[in-house]
Amino acid sequence: MFFKTYLFNFFSILFLFISISSFSQEYSEKNIKDIAKSIITDSQTCVFVTLDSNQNPVSRLMDPHIYSNDFEIYLVTNPKSRKVSHLLNNDRISLNFISKDGNSYVSINGNAVLINELSQKNKYWKSSWTPHYKDLDNDCILIKINIRSLEIVSSINDISSDPVTWEPTTIIF
Repeated sequence: MFFKTYLFNFFSILFLFISISSFSQEYSEKNIKDIAKSIITDSQTCVFVTLDSNQNPVSRLMDPHIYSNDFEIYLVTNPKSRKVSHLLNNDRISLNFISKDGNSYVSINGNAVLINELSQKNKYWKSSWTPHYKDLDNDCILIKINIRSLEIVSSINDISSDPVTWEPTTIIF
């Protein structure tokens, strides 16, 4: 009996030590957001996920415009695209960014707002979109992302998932 208790305590302490050494460094929310912004900027593209009429996820690669340093993210698309019809039925979205080295990612969950006003299009326009949209009034619609939560894993910054559940570090907005 003594040996079983000793062995149990030994493995409990070992597991605790491994768990503590596996968790992320302690970062403030501001530090985590700064690291997330760096990953988002580094990725240059994202996977944009919407839900179709059957609530099935549909994903596509997109060119995001990070307008400000406060997670103000815009996308642009054809107003007749599937993603617009998806968003008219259900505005819940997910955006996924991966660093160029593949060792870090950020997932953003929230909702999207469609913007069709020319003044807003001009304000939030990204120059790399211009070759694809000749008539800003009619050929495109902006998609503004309203963030509800952000998940991040970054091995280079020692921000890892929970070792048991793999739940990433999460910030609620």
